Amino acid sequence: MESLTVSSHALIIIGVLAAAWMFLKLAPRLFVRQVFRLIFRAIGKDALTNVPEQIHLSRAPAPQWNDPATIQLQATPLVRAGFLDQGTYSVDKMPGVLVRILFQPATYVAAHITEHSRAGNWIELATRYTDGSSDFLTTLPDQGIAAPPFARTARAQKGTPTDNLYQQHLSQRKSSAIKPVNQNDVAHEFEDAYMRYMVWKNNKGLTPEEVAKVTQKWAKAKQQATGRS
Repeated sequence: MESLTVSSHALIIIGVLAAAWMFLKLAPRLFVRQVFRLIFRAIGKDALTNVPEQIHLSRAPAPQWNDPATIQLQATPLVRAGFLDQGTYSVDKMPGVLVRILFQPATYVAAHITEHSRAGNWIELATRYTDGSSDFLTTLPDQGIAAPPFARTARAQKGTPTDNLYQQHLSQRKSSAIKPVNQNDVAHEFEDAYMRYMVWKNNKGLTPEEVAKVTQKWAKAKQQATGRS
């Protein structure tokens, strides 16, 4: 999700900084480094103010997927592995996001097949624990944003068959103190995990280093997109 991307206003600031680099490089290196840290810190603070701390999932009875064939291809192996299809949800305050949720009642694993109108498609498998922590396996590439210690995240390659992802998640997750989630509470668990993450992130803030990483990824992705056009 683009839940922690830099705001449009911040990107404009970054663009101005890039254009002014020829002037800044004449200054002492330490001074430039301090200036950029202050600016990136301000950008991070501005970015977090544009990210909702809480979200709500609503059922989407007729979801308009950009690539419905891929979504079905990802869901089918999970259904064969005993997952129950919980339906597709839209996310308030995040236009363009659809999440198809499936749940395995024997192992208490939730699968979130997500599509964003601009960010594309990714899959996340989640196990919740009685201490409030979670184990995740996701095909979303690292965005450069540090996760809280209670949201342990492993990554897998996009395109990996979802039944393989499921087995990988089972082998990597903690095996004790798993929360016995009811299938009717899976969507609420998603909302709660998001809120816990954002409360932690808002308290901690985005570091200048995190903002720099996100900026570099955004610039690289834009350059690649421009090259393909």
